[in-house]
Amino acid sequence: MRSYILVIFVLLLSVSCKQNSIDKIESNKEDGEHPNIKIDRYKKLENFASGSGMAFYNDYFYIVGDDDPYLAKLNSNGEILERFQLWDTSDVQNGRIIKKVKPDFEAISLFPFQKDTLLLIFGSGSKSPKRDVILSFHPQKKQIDTLNGKDFFTWLKAEANLSNKEINLEGATYHKGNLYLLNRHNNEMYSLPESGLSNFIKNQSTKDLSLKKYHFELPVFKKDTARFSGASMLAETDELLFSATIETTSNWQDDGKILGSFMGKIDVSKLDQKKPFCAPVFANDSTRFKGKIEALHGFKHEDKLKIYFITDDDDGSTGWGEVEL
Repeated sequence: MRSYILVIFVLLLSVSCKQNSIDKIESNKEDGEHPNIKIDRYKKLENFASGSGMAFYNDYFYIVGDDDPYLAKLNSNGEILERFQLWDTSDVQNGRIIKKVKPDFEAISLFPFQKDTLLLIFGSGSKSPKRDVILSFHPQKKQIDTLNGKDFFTWLKAEANLSNKEINLEGATYHKGNLYLLNRHNNEMYSLPESGLSNFIKNQSTKDLSLKKYHFELPVFKKDTARFSGASMLAETDELLFSATIETTSNWQDDGKILGSFMGKIDVSKLDQKKPFCAPVFANDSTRFKGKIEALHGFKHEDKLKIYFITDDDDGSTGWGEVEL
């Protein structure tokens, strides 16, 4: 049964992102050539702003928002159980960190460190130095530490040949000795070996860091391209699940109108692919989903494959959704 479900999932996501318009993707919805993902359940989270990053650890979800001062711990029903302060609350108005100083927390990932597990939390880096922020959270000790984000982002921009206008980290996930970072501007993914990153965490030095970069092509609607917005690994596989959105904006400091959200997958054991598989996301009434999917996590559950996701609707609210295959 489990194998059958996984085959269905692969077929569902095996939609090459070569379509050149949203209309074309939708027009193929009924002929079976381009199957779509339909949301089963969706709701608003209470009192959490601008959800943007998600990780799963010891049966709980941990989420960050790009202007929320807290890290939140949730159960699978989308209920917030605990909050951990990440940012100075004196910078908060109406539950949101004011824009001119917000760290723009966009990505969170598990990371093995000294026989333990940390949650690494990344600012987007899109506005230096305010968003050149990296925090580590120890789930057992409930301890938060600030890492040398300024030097890290300076190194990353130089190594990946990114200008200050091009850096915009949106996703992070760890798998088999590598941390994968997804950059929204150019749909690139950077693979950083665990050893160098561990030294960075321990010694706050970038000297042992290295990376490989990979570029991917995602759907285009008129002049706007779908761009990475989140990432996680599908448990027990080499499949990196990603979310992407088409947003009309000329820069990474200002939000734009959302034209569509997607979910897709990248096989990290075969990174020579340029056009990863992806599928547009639709609401349960078969209309295009209006939310901006910012992060997701998928895993096997009771012989089914379930994907949880969060949205940032750019109005200070966060959505919690589920897809079950």
